[in-house]
Amino acid sequence: MKKQKPKVPVDYTAYHVRQQAWYMSLLKFYNTIEFDEKKYIEFAKRLFDNKIDKETLTQLDKLRRKHNDLEKKKWQEIKKKGATKLAIAFRNVITKGQGKIN
Repeated sequence: MKKQKPKVPVDYTAYHVRQQAWYMSLLKFYNTIEFDEKKYIEFAKRLFDNKIDKETLTQLDKLRRKHNDLEKKKWQEIKKKGATKLAIAFRNVITKGQGKIN
């Protein structure tokens, strides 16, 4: 079996690389919440052409960070309990029903 080369880490020291990484994280977030592809593409074009003012970008970044924090908490809870709230409710129904098997 061939060994894969280790992935080379990205060098974030250059400003344009940090800015592009931030743009991509903002687009990734927007892609998860926007289901109209035309609006998503229009936003991406405006973002990369620098036609969005700084105040709007900071508001969007706050929303992105808030969403990331909520997702992180959600996955930590799932990791801790081993299931989602719905799955735990499902487990409880199954365990209650096991005593009534004919």
